[in-house]
Amino acid sequence: MIKIYDWKKAESADKERIMKRSQLAMDKARQVAREWIARVGKEGDQALVEYIRKFDDPKFTVQQLKVTAADIKEAYEIVDKKVVAIIKKQIEISREFHQRQVPAEWQETAENVPGVTTGWKYTSIDSVGLTVPAGQVPLPTVMQILTVAAKAARVSRVVACFPPTGPHYEMLIAADIAGVDEIYRVGGIAGIAAMSLGTETIKPVLKIVGPGSVYTQAAKVEVSLRGTAIDMLSGPSEALIIADKTARAQDCAADILARCEHDQNACGVLATTEKELAEQTLVEIKKQLPQLSRKEVAVEALDRYSAILLFDSMTEIIDFANEYSAEHLEIITKDPWAVNEKIRNAGSIFLGSYAPVAVGDYASGTNHCLPTGVAPKTVSPIGVDTFLKKSEVQYLTKEGLENLEPIISTVSDIETLDAHKKSVLIRLK
Repeated sequence: MIKIYDWKKAESADKERIMKRSQLAMDKARQVAREWIARVGKEGDQALVEYIRKFDDPKFTVQQLKVTAADIKEAYEIVDKKVVAIIKKQIEISREFHQRQVPAEWQETAENVPGVTTGWKYTSIDSVGLTVPAGQVPLPTVMQILTVAAKAARVSRVVACFPPTGPHYEMLIAADIAGVDEIYRVGGIAGIAAMSLGTETIKPVLKIVGPGSVYTQAAKVEVSLRGTAIDMLSGPSEALIIADKTARAQDCAADILARCEHDQNACGVLATTEKELAEQTLVEIKKQLPQLSRKEVAVEALDRYSAILLFDSMTEIIDFANEYSAEHLEIITKDPWAVNEKIRNAGSIFLGSYAPVAVGDYASGTNHCLPTGVAPKTVSPIGVDTFLKKSEVQYLTKEGLENLEPIISTVSDIETLDAHKKSVLIRLK
């Protein structure tokens, strides 16, 4: 069960566990990932089928790998039309948010020296693979939000892979409405390996993005070493809640549990100066926990990396928050905007008493595929720019080259790279 810690007096082992969260388990997961990736590389579809039979569906066949138009048609026939309408509305909101991220100008140039025009242009990545978790619960929201960002960036080939742990009709509908080009029923390590290396059924992609378990993230690390680009480490869900005396214990408890029901390695952490709030939050967690349908999962998550932390001042909490660098950061204080000004490291920030993380998960349109495990110190959430690349451009007239020649000749001599200077002088003779 989750415990209350006075952060200054906490044992170093507890501090390390809370700070590192599920990244502690990465080494073992990477070894398992390497073994399966090697098998997929040698055996192709057969290795995918064996992986799926072992972890997801013992009766799975290779013919089930690719989702067909008939499968999608069946999904629309089965899923309630009201649910379909909600998925459509959700995607509309997501598209509006991501469309604001699209570059206003895909190419921009200016003359910065007489006769020298420089600039840049954006182009889409040709093919991307989306890894969408569904091993424990189906996540159509992840399917749509990843796809919406990729399609806003004008990616021509978007491939999505998810575990066949059920029919997951809503996943297929979300993929269809958002615009996925190819859908495959294979997830986890095998899905990452297939999208990276290719098999008889699945052609490889250039970049793989998306969240998942420690094993999924370990597989992403491994394929990145083989030349496939990845977005970031985006593991089990996590949230840090900064709260003062204006926060309600039942809200803090509910938000911790909302993270913990995701996965056994997920976590919720409350940081506060208020001892009474900490104690009442613990009481509320014990009260609300039995009501959850996934309470067994939440119990494990509460015990592993979750915590309630006491600090002496809000300044200390903010310092901790920037070091912890949470995937999700809730600020439930009297003036959340003022606290937000001092936050430098967080994936997605939720301000005020009426902004639980669930809003970002499901409805606000912001991308909830976020960096985890201190990655927000250097990495941004998935967005349109995740699927774009930038090329630099330069155009010179003869006058422009003449203007730059003294710089090039001088620096070429310093670096003793004669051919550089000659490539300029030969054009000016």
